[in-house]
Amino acid sequence: MRTLRHFVLILFLVMLAGCATVQVKDSFSIKGPRYCVDGCAYVSLDSVTRAYNVSSKWNYTDKKVTLSRGGIHAEFYIGSDIVVIDGVSYKLKNPVIVKRNTILLPRDFSESVLADFFMKKQASALPATEKLKAASPYHAIKKIVLDPGHGGKDPGAVSMSGLREKDIVLDIARRIKRYLEAESIEVRLTRSDDTFVSLWRRADIANKYGADFFISIHANAAHSRYARGFEVFYLSEAIDDNARAVAAAENASLKYEDSSFGNTRPSSSLEATLWDIEYSENRRESTELAESITESACGKLGLKNRGQKGANFYVLKGAKMPSVLVEVGFISNTEESELLKDSSYREKIAESIACGIINYKDEYEAAEGFTKQR
Repeated sequence: MRTLRHFVLILFLVMLAGCATVQVKDSFSIKGPRYCVDGCAYVSLDSVTRAYNVSSKWNYTDKKVTLSRGGIHAEFYIGSDIVVIDGVSYKLKNPVIVKRNTILLPRDFSESVLADFFMKKQASALPATEKLKAASPYHAIKKIVLDPGHGGKDPGAVSMSGLREKDIVLDIARRIKRYLEAESIEVRLTRSDDTFVSLWRRADIANKYGADFFISIHANAAHSRYARGFEVFYLSEAIDDNARAVAAAENASLKYEDSSFGNTRPSSSLEATLWDIEYSENRRESTELAESITESACGKLGLKNRGQKGANFYVLKGAKMPSVLVEVGFISNTEESELLKDSSYREKIAESIACGIINYKDEYEAAEGFTKQR
């Protein structure tokens, strides 16, 4: 019996020693931001090309990217979990994707297998399944651009009493800015005074600022003086006559433009494809942001909830991030127009919109930058 115990003890120690000496294969660390998607860590294609000094080629028709260096070629497709390196296929744990106009590759694969080839290390199989830490700092909502509609020579809608949309929305945007900054969010206004800013320029400001959200603030108007309520729009084809009418009214600012909205059109086939993919992702996030703002505002203000709708707003077209257009009420409705004149009411509107933004920000960060399952 003692001999058997000694044998078991020795066997246990051997196994323990064996486990202790097994080392996880070292991987090459790619510098640059980390992204977390569905629990998988990603790095950008640009970070990979810089790290391994490889060239990249884009095939627009197939949506294929080829990385090349020293006669070695790695090919992969957007949305696919297969990478082919010199004729050998590798199945990724997660597919190659596009987010925020950036092509992303799984980090573990990029820092191991791609490193083996392009850094001339010995090729090896994909690393064993491991838990990947979420890169939450890269999904934090840090910057928001608020866009007070109209301005300068463009007054926007005007009430029977002379209340101008451009004045109301600028005041509300300034108040929202104060609330968001209190939550340590960097906020920029597309205009901070009564100046005209073209529609294409507004989204361009958000893009160059690196905004996480773009939110355009407006006041509604309708032929019927009985129309009232709060609604939020995201970029899409109009789903009803009301959405088309609102979009037509807000797009009327184009008549004041000194330059074409075409300045924001993609300049290459790659950019156009990424724009299409990113548009689909942004629309999902935009609808959720719109829903959060609507629920907060209508709940706090007791306004009629007109819901979230898609419409073809030029001011949102060039934005490379989730974006919405908020209609805070009907300036053409006598009752709501009188409320909008009241400074304390505008403060409540600002607080409720900011609350909706912050609520979605918290959900977005908790979900590591991803939308709800639909």
